[in-house]
Amino acid sequence: MTSLYRAIRLVGMEFVKFALRVRRWVMECQGMSETADIVVVGGGCIGAAIALHLAEQQAGKVLLLEQKQLANGASGKGIGIIRTHYTHPVLAKLAYASLQLFHNFEERFGGYDSGFNPCGYFILVGDSDVDTLKDVVSMHQPLGIDVQMVSPAEAQAQMPFLRIDDVAAAAYEPNSGYGSPPKTTIALANRAAELGVEVRTETPVTVIKLDLEGRIEAVSTPTGDIATRTVVDCVGPWARKFTEALGLPFPVSPVVEHVVVMERPTEHAAPHPVVSDLVNLCYVRSDADNPYTRIGNSDPKYHPQFLLPDADQFHGQQFPDICETLQQKLIHRCPILETAPVVETYSGIWGITPDYQPIIDRLDHIPGLYCAVGFSGHGYKLSPIIGDLMSRFILGKMDDQIKLLDLFRFSRFGENSLIKPPIRYTRAGGLR
Repeated sequence: MTSLYRAIRLVGMEFVKFALRVRRWVMECQGMSETADIVVVGGGCIGAAIALHLAEQQAGKVLLLEQKQLANGASGKGIGIIRTHYTHPVLAKLAYASLQLFHNFEERFGGYDSGFNPCGYFILVGDSDVDTLKDVVSMHQPLGIDVQMVSPAEAQAQMPFLRIDDVAAAAYEPNSGYGSPPKTTIALANRAAELGVEVRTETPVTVIKLDLEGRIEAVSTPTGDIATRTVVDCVGPWARKFTEALGLPFPVSPVVEHVVVMERPTEHAAPHPVVSDLVNLCYVRSDADNPYTRIGNSDPKYHPQFLLPDADQFHGQQFPDICETLQQKLIHRCPILETAPVVETYSGIWGITPDYQPIIDRLDHIPGLYCAVGFSGHGYKLSPIIGDLMSRFILGKMDDQIKLLDLFRFSRFGENSLIKPPIRYTRAGGLR
């Protein structure tokens, strides 16, 4: 039976390849100068991961098109925290699967380096969130996630400069840490190219063309049209603008995020674990090669101040008040930095949704259009597993893991069915 099953499966795969070749030939006969089986739009970590996994699935001719350079958008300036600490079990499952891929990244993806540093990850909470933290840890442990409740003093033992007088409880993930979003994106794209994906930078998709029946038939670029029946929208903060001509109201808002970098004193130069500070709503990590600590914002109340009407209006601008606020939050948690120099401040761009959760779906009212956008800061840590699941979903496969993506369906906004975690921290909202 095993041999028969393998033979049937082989015949099926060969038929799929033949059908893809026939489709390309038909499109060429219709006058298109170039054809592709699948066009992935957006050269961030999500787009690169999906393109790579499509190549691994032998999906035919796959193009990855990026309007500027790889990791140009949300993947370009993120701090790169890699954690599993989520209040929704689906997100926790996906983050755990992705964490395992980061741990085996070089072996799994052709020897390329993601910059992953499993330095450990602490979660700190105040009095009002102690029970919530315990509930999250209890929800995670049966999933296989290595996480334990620890005392604030145990966190301070690893980071002697940590202030803990306002910390009521802590948890620790020893296998989590951080990576490099740009390095990961380029690694995924390079591996995809090795497997046959054509990666094209400086190639914006200006129009998605539909046939008379409303199905995708091509994408337009400055160098010409590309005939295709399948487009995967991975444009991140540009999601709303990308599909507006199709009448698709993607609820993805571009928002500017900020990072402040400070230099620790010489006696504390050794790298330290990542800290998610849910008392002050921020997160910090160290650098591996410099005595620097970076801090980012996890307080959603600031986002309305930093929204942009159009992602094209982002040019690295900063809002000085939030940089000062982040610096003071870092000094509060790490008092040794009170007189430390600020090495750098910079900003990046996210695409956020009303419930701070991504939109991952097949858009059936425009046959052939798929999307993986609006990750609201979660995209990098989830990118390896999203690439795997989305590629198989596009190719018509289904299993219990792929079914998890239904939570992130596009229609939830029209159904008034936003994602609501069963456990919720007092102030962090959907960011956790």
